[in-house]
Amino acid sequence: MPHSTLTVGNVEITVLHDSEVALPFNRTFPDVPLESWTPYLERYPDAYSGADSLRVHFECYLLRSQGRTLLVDTGLGNASSNPAVVANIGGGIDGVLLTELQAAGFQASDIDTVFLSHLHPDHVGWNVTRNGVNESPTFPNARYVAHEADWAAFDTPLDSQIFGYDWWAETVAPLRRLGVLDLITGETELTGELTVTPTPGHTPGSMSMIVNSGGEKAYMMGDVFHGPAQVTETDWVFHYDMDPDQAGQTRRNMLDRAESESAAIAICHHSGFGRVIRESGKRYWQAL
Repeated sequence: MPHSTLTVGNVEITVLHDSEVALPFNRTFPDVPLESWTPYLERYPDAYSGADSLRVHFECYLLRSQGRTLLVDTGLGNASSNPAVVANIGGGIDGVLLTELQAAGFQASDIDTVFLSHLHPDHVGWNVTRNGVNESPTFPNARYVAHEADWAAFDTPLDSQIFGYDWWAETVAPLRRLGVLDLITGETELTGELTVTPTPGHTPGSMSMIVNSGGEKAYMMGDVFHGPAQVTETDWVFHYDMDPDQAGQTRRNMLDRAESESAAIAICHHSGFGRVIRESGKRYWQAL
């Protein structure tokens, strides 16, 4: 897939496409009537697979800022790094993040920070590489940054109950054993141009990255949104939102910020970059 790159001030952001699947509306938004999707199927045809499924991208983002190279999320992974998730969500097809990274001109060793927007299994898949019983960080020179609230929420036997399979032990727990995990609790500056801020609801510790450089802004919003329809329909509940009311309020808050600042936005499971526009009193996603 061709790389999509956005320059925000002095920061370069490149989309790295790990994988893609079709997920039915009745699985992802079970409380939304099928007919309610009709205007969005017409407006955003590339966001859907057929008439009843989301076209779900598992995107990661490579950022260059002030001499630093950062990665936002690590996708689905492969059958070695994240076996249960590749089998259950990815249809048994390995992700291609490392190939994408190389095609963009970088190696795993070039990454100095991995920012995990949240600790759901489809965002942590390439965290760890295995060679037999040996495990190592896939990005050997990076510190991995995540929110403490997500660690507390998922570092229990309940992780397998939430999704129906175990993934934590393969992808996130090893980071602490390997000594590469930094847990944070609030807004944190990663570079002078990049700040991560709590955007809870989807998970307790969900965070977004604010890019602020040269008088321009962008928001990398992880799973605050699951596709462009939610930019308009902020009350639509995604099945895996852990606190639906908080998730809806977070969506509205982030749209307020992005709209008032004319900021670009990126949604992890939708390809490319966009902005918030208004038509007939409603807000919509518009691709850049």
